[in-house]
Amino acid sequence: MSNIGLARAGVERAGRWLQGASRALQDARWDDAVYSSQMAVEQSAKAVLIALGIDFPKEHDVSIAYEDLAKRLDIPEWFRSKVPEIVKAIAELAEMRGLAGYGFEQGIEVEYFKDYAPEAFKRAKEVHEACSKLLGEAFKT
Repeated sequence: MSNIGLARAGVERAGRWLQGASRALQDARWDDAVYSSQMAVEQSAKAVLIALGIDFPKEHDVSIAYEDLAKRLDIPEWFRSKVPEIVKAIAELAEMRGLAGYGFEQGIEVEYFKDYAPEAFKRAKEVHEACSKLLGEAFKT
């Protein structure tokens, strides 16, 4: 599969994670909403990196690999201006992912994520929309 094909598949998968986050919010599954939001951000961000042929660490937090995108002149200004907020969302949600997925082992209840889950979803939606738009413009996805 080409980089573009793989990027398309990644952003589509990210969209399904985002749908899962939305449903989790509706069902008051706050930890699932945070976890799914993180996965949507991660896969959206990685789809762009894949499309651009940029190597990235095989971990959830790819914010370091993303920071350089703000300097690339071959990327539209509207996207470059969003890079700092995307980097912040990647790093923050990657940090929260562990708690959302495995916090029960530490006695963290679902309610712990109640206030944060809607914000996580909002940020995931913004990142996904930006990455999808960039890929659509650049590669006619």
